[in-house]
Amino acid sequence: TPEAVLQLLQQRGVALAGSHALVIGRSRIVGSPLAAALLAADATVSVAHSRTKGLASLCRSADVIVSCAGYPGLVRGAWVKDGAAVVSVG
Repeated sequence: TPEAVLQLLQQRGVALAGSHALVIGRSRIVGSPLAAALLAADATVSVAHSRTKGLASLCRSADVIVSCAGYPGLVRGAWVKDGAAVVSVG
């Protein structure tokens, strides 16, 4: 799944190097490996989870948001800055 997210971003022309990527969810299956892969792609990575405060603020600052927390509708449109890439890993 993390590789599929990276391929999706690449196919859409999303430049990861130098970007701020936010991964919402820290599971061993998706969130943590995805965060490591984004770091390897030279993105600056933030990881949010169930105890994270200020999720809206983190989302507003991110160039790439990947929600893999398993909650539909967790990220609201008003939280996403113009031009940001958003992936929901449902």
